[in-house]
Amino acid sequence: MTAGELRRALEFLRLADRAGRVERETRFGPLVLTPERPLRWDSNYLLVERPGPTDELVAEAERAFAEAGLGHRKLSVPDEATGARLWAELPAAWMRQRLLVMVRRRPPEREPDLSLVEEVDEASLRPLRAEEMARQPWGGDPEVVRQLLEAKRAATATVEIRFFAVLVDGKPVSCADLYLAGGVAQVEDVVTAPEHRNRGFASAVVLAAVRAAAAAGAELVFLVADEDDWPQQLYRRLGFDPIGRTYEFVLTGQA
Repeated sequence: MTAGELRRALEFLRLADRAGRVERETRFGPLVLTPERPLRWDSNYLLVERPGPTDELVAEAERAFAEAGLGHRKLSVPDEATGARLWAELPAAWMRQRLLVMVRRRPPEREPDLSLVEEVDEASLRPLRAEEMARQPWGGDPEVVRQLLEAKRAATATVEIRFFAVLVDGKPVSCADLYLAGGVAQVEDVVTAPEHRNRGFASAVVLAAVRAAAAAGAELVFLVADEDDWPQQLYRRLGFDPIGRTYEFVLTGQA
């Protein structure tokens, strides 16, 4: 069952958060493009579906991204064996990330107070998201922030998206999104303002989204977490278990 769940989750990612508007076939798999948002890496990447020698993959990525006029090169690798090989073989200049696909299996270790959570609209969460983006290394570029926020609005064309937040003095301080389509649900973009962390708010918004997914009839509820970052430990406590690993590699600074 795990293999089938992983396949459905990865297919859902391509429909929702990793959707593109154009695809161009390459030797190694489709180059997914969104010309109107070139600075969003998750909208412009080479999906490595067919393995091959690492040097030839790098050369093909260079050719394809250059032809598309993009300043970065991103490889998304759903096959774990191929990803592990590239992790070892790609030059050091490529940034590396291992992502866990985690499925909701169990009740949480502790129930947070879900009465704190409200369902809100996308626009009300933009200030919180923009503040979180500003804390990232690339957050000083307002055009990057704009394209990331616009991608959230654009995704509503392919999946249903619902938004959950904890409000303090009427202002969202923690939030999570729920993507829904075809009996599958993804919890995405969990954010809590630094001054409001360690109060159970992130747990509450995630579990409110999970509850809404169940009420909507979702058969599979999943999220994606960085294997080398602390939130995946929180998600384990909330009843999510890893079912697979995917890899992402990004090279920046290209002309």
